[in-house]
Amino acid sequence: MSRKEAILEAALKLFNETNTQSATTNHIAKAMQISPGNLHYHYKNREEIVRLLYMQLKNEAYLSVSELPKSIEELQKHEKLLIKLQWKYRFFFKEMLFLFSRDKELEKMYIADNIAHRERVSHSLHIFEQNGELCFPDEKSFEFLVDSILLSWQFYSSYLHTLGKTLDNDGVAKVLEYTNTAMQPYLTHKENS
Repeated sequence: MSRKEAILEAALKLFNETNTQSATTNHIAKAMQISPGNLHYHYKNREEIVRLLYMQLKNEAYLSVSELPKSIEELQKHEKLLIKLQWKYRFFFKEMLFLFSRDKELEKMYIADNIAHRERVSHSLHIFEQNGELCFPDEKSFEFLVDSILLSWQFYSSYLHTLGKTLDNDGVAKVLEYTNTAMQPYLTHKENS
């Protein structure tokens, strides 16, 4: 592992254990047992580190249109990977809006990626509908489900926090239950059998 990769790994660990405000570049350098100057040789600031961690998350989660799930069963398999990633990068989901307030470049990247992600979710749900697994009474119901899925993946950890619950790996896994329940009213007999 290169020094740059080790710094990212140490930063991810610290951000998850505390938060990005508490874990400064000096804390990351100390955890690495390197000088702050050595860290800054590799990364300009904490925002650059966060951006690169976000890019890692995106790359680990990304599916091209041709790789998108073709059935609800495939979606559930992919969701299990996403749950692991949401836990691995939990600081990002917990602090997303705060991070955007500190880094407009990150916010711009995320918005573009999220719009594209919403299109991929819509694409998959249309495939499930064409395959006869889902049936929507109208476009409004379809759009509601797309947004419910996105909201749960992006903000479920924040929601748990507002209820005074500690986010843990099991709590993140509840997202899968939430999205499956949100799809329940639209399942056809084919999917239920």
